[in-house]
Amino acid sequence: MAAGTQPAGWRAWPPALRASVAFGIVGAIVLIAGFISGATPVLVVATTAGASSLVCALIWRAQLIEAWRAEHGRPTRDW
Repeated sequence: MAAGTQPAGWRAWPPALRASVAFGIVGAIVLIAGFISGATPVLVVATTAGASSLVCALIWRAQLIEAWRAEHGRPTRDW
């Protein structure tokens, strides 16, 4: 690998995408534990992790759109 290049794999993912995946995995594991234990606070933590995952995914999507618009310009409206 040449000096200064990014390693391939999950470490090259944008931070918002990594956070979304991490919150999603934690949320799924905690959700399963909550269903097994029947504890409401555990289910609340799982729901919060899921919501955090969604917010991070939306931030990542906004970053993708911003990068695309910087490269291609704003689309024209033809209607």
